[in-house]
Amino acid sequence: MLNYINPQARKPSCVSLLTKPGCPYCAKAKALLTEKEITYEEIVLGQDATIRSLRAMTGATTVPQVFIDGKLIGGSEALASYFGD
Repeated sequence: MLNYINPQARKPSCVSLLTKPGCPYCAKAKALLTEKEITYEEIVLGQDATIRSLRAMTGATTVPQVFIDGKLIGGSEALASYFGD
């Protein structure tokens, strides 16, 4: 449908962000996504998932972990690099 309406339009990215409450790096990643006007789904460790799930998905035990269109980007610094910031 989007191609019919506007063939030059860019398809919105599907973004998931694994975080934990009180994490300053998570806040930084969320602020960057918001600044770029990118909507995301937040998955909160201890509420929506566990460290075990995080490790199974990413191989990491630190947050945030960002996925864009199914590709693991990494933490907040990797996200900034992804956007060229």
